[in-house]
Amino acid sequence: MAIIKWIGIALLTLVILVVLLLALMSSNWVRDIAAQQISERTGRKLTINGDLSINWSLTPHIRVEQIQFENAAWSKQPDMLELAALDLSIDLIELIHGRVILPEIILTKPNIILEKSPNGEPNWELPIEKDETKERAELPIIERLQIEEGRLRYHDLSANTEISANFETAKGQADGEEATHLQAKGKLKGSPLALKLTAGPLVALREAKAPYPLTLDLKTGDTAIRVKGTVTEPLQFKGVDLQFAMKGPDPEQLSDITGLPMPSLPPYQFKGYLSFHENTLQVKKLNGRVGDSDFAGNVSVKIGEQRPFIKANLTSKKIDLDDFGLIIGLAPETGPGETASAEQKEQAKKQAASPYVLPKKSIKFDDLQKINADITLQSKHVESKLPMDKLSTRAIIKNGHLILDPLNFKIATGSIQSNLELDTRTKPVKSKIETKIRHVRLNEILRRLKISDESAGLIGGEATFWFKGNSVAEMLASADGGLLMLMTGGQLDDLLVELGGLDVGEALVSLFDKEDNTEINCAFVDLPTTGGIMEIGNFVIDTEDTVFFSKGSIDFKKEQLDLVIDPNPKDLSVFSARAPLYIKGSFKEPDFTPGARAIVRGAFSLALIPSAPIVSLYALIQEKEKGQKDNNQQSDRCSRFIDTLKEAHK
Repeated sequence: MAIIKWIGIALLTLVILVVLLLALMSSNWVRDIAAQQISERTGRKLTINGDLSINWSLTPHIRVEQIQFENAAWSKQPDMLELAALDLSIDLIELIHGRVILPEIILTKPNIILEKSPNGEPNWELPIEKDETKERAELPIIERLQIEEGRLRYHDLSANTEISANFETAKGQADGEEATHLQAKGKLKGSPLALKLTAGPLVALREAKAPYPLTLDLKTGDTAIRVKGTVTEPLQFKGVDLQFAMKGPDPEQLSDITGLPMPSLPPYQFKGYLSFHENTLQVKKLNGRVGDSDFAGNVSVKIGEQRPFIKANLTSKKIDLDDFGLIIGLAPETGPGETASAEQKEQAKKQAASPYVLPKKSIKFDDLQKINADITLQSKHVESKLPMDKLSTRAIIKNGHLILDPLNFKIATGSIQSNLELDTRTKPVKSKIETKIRHVRLNEILRRLKISDESAGLIGGEATFWFKGNSVAEMLASADGGLLMLMTGGQLDDLLVELGGLDVGEALVSLFDKEDNTEINCAFVDLPTTGGIMEIGNFVIDTEDTVFFSKGSIDFKKEQLDLVIDPNPKDLSVFSARAPLYIKGSFKEPDFTPGARAIVRGAFSLALIPSAPIVSLYALIQEKEKGQKDNNQQSDRCSRFIDTLKEAHK
């Protein structure tokens, strides 16, 4: 540390001057010369108001009293360092051989003030740091360092941080060995802070013979961290063998402690082992939870570069997707069995009361410009409203550019394969996502949503979207691209009830007959999107008795729906009285209203539906996992539908 360097240089200068002049001049004259030399070298005035006394021997003992070292000019405190007394001894025999060995140093009532100005300028930066210390030899070897009634104050006006600490060396109660004790309290970035450190003797900082023990307990707000273990070479931070445990309401609060940007997530707790090698901090056997998700694995952080590089290989038994909604502005679930902090529960209440569905809170994309990373995550199970089995993803962050590739889920015996790209260097942020839905069994999804699951339906599709914006709402409001999807199986009436989030009751009477067979044979959806407005380009649902067409739009800018579903009975003599269903209103509260047939009759036709994209999607519902036996009855229904389209085009 810089503060240790200049204190060591000051002591070394004082010692050399004393040794050279003590034989010829008075002690106090030497004192004044030493103070003048240090003042000139540091650009700060060093004042010694007390006497300098010397007890002669081969290891003479020197005592200097009442030392003050001037603070920075901008500080309201006149002195950066006050010292009631400095006692030291020097080995003259070793000094003759060119080695500076101090058998003992005693600091009595040191009072140190470290602070930063409102502009962030530290008071410990000295001209000597920039010029004279670059070619300096190592600090003197201190064989014993004792501190009596030390006080330290750190004040950073620019970061709302103020910490006061008491420290000293004392005899251990059990083994009689000296130990260093430090207790601090105050506030860190506005949050209450309490810290307690118990470590070995300070002299051991220079020794590599034995591991240096330390125990640290830190609490800031509701975040608690405990570190215990040994460091073989503390000043070089080598031979680190530390265990740690931490817990708190939100990992984001760790950013001020670690210096790394952390995401806002539900309450967490972790433990593991810390080591350090070649500028890389390693976290091994990491194990813990975030919300209702568990994690294990290894993490390394390489420092000393423009951006820290984080490499992590993580595994999980269960990932609850709800835990990570906070990253994009979605509050976590707060019902029974869910984990959330008090602040996050309050956020969930506000979100529930909002008339909007899409999160408008800006995502902290700037954090991606502060680090580079290569992170892999494998999870055996994913907790969500859908029947997901596995998650596999790799995140690469380089100079503010994020790539998630792959971002894959196993779902309902099929898969959703995606890759996501974000460029945070642009304002607003530009992003792109590509997705393929392969051989997903609809009945598994419907069963999870508590809808009829008697049919073994399948889903296949693909989508590509481009976005611009710093929040989910802004991104979707700018969306360009489209979605193509083919589906077979499921009950259309039950599906509409579930998607509507309410019992549409009378509205569905106009669309379905009580005895109608609304089981889906095949459905094709084409959703081209421009400027945040998703048009229902081609939407057709084929059942045994009726072909349902849909037109309209989904406006992500205004969060509004404007859709119509028009039934076209295959037997007009039986079902000719049916009326279309209009779906209008906000995403939060859609309105299902039956309408007059005359408004939309004749607007739809199978001859207008292109068969080419349906044929290409057909392969995505036929694909299945290796070794999986599949009944092609459902996909055959789409095959018959494709043949019908081809006939309609003739």
